[in-house]
Amino acid sequence: MALRDPVDKNLLRMEARRFASRCEGQIATIERADNLREIVRLAGSIHLAYPLSDESTARDALRLVQVRAEDRARELIQQQLKNYQNVEAYLREGWRRTLLESWRNLTGPLAHLHPWAMSRLTIAEQQLPN
Repeated sequence: MALRDPVDKNLLRMEARRFASRCEGQIATIERADNLREIVRLAGSIHLAYPLSDESTARDALRLVQVRAEDRARELIQQQLKNYQNVEAYLREGWRRTLLESWRNLTGPLAHLHPWAMSRLTIAEQQLPN
């Protein structure tokens, strides 16, 4: 019965818009993040409340947060790999350990990027001059 009440519907819409604006702020923060740990923390810190689960505005906003966090993490990983390829040969092992340590932070909603990063590392290592 409560869902048919116009006041409740308007309150849910207002709450969904509030959630969407909060997600937009989260996206802006993700775009400024400069390490994977921070991106994972920001991507996992925003949750959709159950009453808003039927609102497409709120679901779309949360999806945008996840997509932008994934894109930003991929950008950082590719930048790390580019730097790894440009480093001197005698420093590569230390850089590799640093990369692997950084990628251990890929958990939660971004855990699927860890195998992708490992495959990119393999490709980068195969392209290195001997």
